[in-house]
Amino acid sequence: MDVAPTADTLVELLRQQAARLGEKLAFSFSYYGDGRDGEQVSFRELAVRARGIGAALQGLGAAGERVLVVCGPGLHGIAGILGCWYAGAVAVPVPEQVGPRLASVIADVRPGFVVAPPQLPQSIRSAVDILAGPAGAHPVLWCGTDQGDADAWVAPGIDADSSALIVYSAGSSQYPKGVVLTHENVMTNLEVIGSAGLGGQGDVVVSWLPIHHERGLIGVVVAGIYLGATTVLMSPSAFVARPLCWLEAISRWRGTVSAAPGFAYRMCVQRSTPAERAGVDLASLSTAVINGAEPVQAATMRAFAEAFAASGFRAEAFTPVYGLVEATGLVSGGTGLRVPVVRHVDRVGLRSGWALDTDPDDSDAVAVVGCGRPRQHVVIVDPDSRLECGPDEVGEIWIGGPGVARGYWDAPTQSDQIFEAFLAEGGGGPFLHTGDRGFLRAGELFITGQCPDLVVLGGVHYHPNELEATVQDCHAVLLSGRGVVFADESEQLVVVNEVSCPVGAAELAMLVEIIQSALGEYHGIQADSIVLVETKRLPTAPGGQIWRGACRWQYLDGDLDTLAQWHTPGPAERPRGANVVALTETVMAHRKRACHS
Repeated sequence: MDVAPTADTLVELLRQQAARLGEKLAFSFSYYGDGRDGEQVSFRELAVRARGIGAALQGLGAAGERVLVVCGPGLHGIAGILGCWYAGAVAVPVPEQVGPRLASVIADVRPGFVVAPPQLPQSIRSAVDILAGPAGAHPVLWCGTDQGDADAWVAPGIDADSSALIVYSAGSSQYPKGVVLTHENVMTNLEVIGSAGLGGQGDVVVSWLPIHHERGLIGVVVAGIYLGATTVLMSPSAFVARPLCWLEAISRWRGTVSAAPGFAYRMCVQRSTPAERAGVDLASLSTAVINGAEPVQAATMRAFAEAFAASGFRAEAFTPVYGLVEATGLVSGGTGLRVPVVRHVDRVGLRSGWALDTDPDDSDAVAVVGCGRPRQHVVIVDPDSRLECGPDEVGEIWIGGPGVARGYWDAPTQSDQIFEAFLAEGGGGPFLHTGDRGFLRAGELFITGQCPDLVVLGGVHYHPNELEATVQDCHAVLLSGRGVVFADESEQLVVVNEVSCPVGAAELAMLVEIIQSALGEYHGIQADSIVLVETKRLPTAPGGQIWRGACRWQYLDGDLDTLAQWHTPGPAERPRGANVVALTETVMAHRKRACHS
């Protein structure tokens, strides 16, 4: 029988689990998940490494300070983050990659210390030194993950309310938002994960999720420590290069639990052959968590289950969940039912804010996947009136309770706007504005879309994920999960999608006709612009999802690297290089109107 830890802080959590589980394997890592040139660590060894790094950081004066943790392939990043907590410091995980994102995170958080593996490339070390310590400023102090004397460690003066992490979400590479999470926030979410039944001491977890994101760090790494599971890790880059290696790792290590966004399951189907699928055995996989920045698609689960049925995968293993970093990760998941719940609601009703059941064979039926029982305090709210929605009414999802983050780092105004929502007429609060829309039915949460991304055409609201799925189902050349749909500032509908091969004039004309036909048949609308780009050209988050906002800006600025494009005939000029201030005001006005509808 599993014993749930009773710790108040993440330091006490690891100390308890190290004492209880000792030499049990905690984590192993190999680049492709095949065990070659790998490394592993037990619960006891991990605690010793964390104490050593913590002692080294304490010696540098990092207690209570922000520490950048460079997370590359391997277990060094995990040890570095835990070492920060043992030092009483605040960990700021970042990927081992030089680029605009690293620069903007460093500029925002202004760290005084850096933890990194000893084999960190000199180019990255030099870049961090320049970014974190400009001319005339005090240079950052470095700590290697191989440094420190565990016996010199002193228990830090921290409690549940102490800050543990600043996590930068994948929402924007240019202006990232750092979410401040306390030890209580993380411990609360670990209890949520446990109550949702997403693993236990006897499980083997297999994951490629990046540990500098909350899904990989809290949902996999720290959850693995809390649950007492053995976790097999592989490189995110290996998955992107060859998705099937993830499933091969599950097969090789007899993995019982794994988690990934919906696009990962789609990639496994699209980039594998029947012969390759026959070579993996997924019969051991009992919990296949599916989540992501977009609503879970029933078609994704169906396609994966059909493609890998012969590999032993069971559809009932799918466990759709909902979460976000501002709520420290998991919000809802797990129902105890045999299979995921899929409801079919009327498309027209959904646009009007109502989830009305309809026949699955109805041409206006939309499949909406249940994301399990809420494990935090969830209310569905009309954001305009700030009143709770009634039964079958779609509204914004608000979240309250100890799992909600403290706020955004060094952004008090934005924190107040997002984290300090109150229901009208003394209905309670504070709540977190999620920006996500959904409804509750029979105790289960259903996600229908996101307020900021709603496509508004003639006052009618359309969920972009539905439009994108319709476009990508039109033809095999239109890559699934690699496109966006949005409205420009003139409320003209724009379709942008990556294609698997070059497209000439004849192919473009054919695709335009097919796309317009599908949009007209299923949604009653037509695209004003259709833009096709090469594979891997669209702005993509480290987790793999497309950045809609960045795609929109590139389109408006004329910066998309296009293969082919079509625009509806008309004299109107398409905006290119518009005044940034005016354009920003227009975009914010549209977003505000969408969220208040």
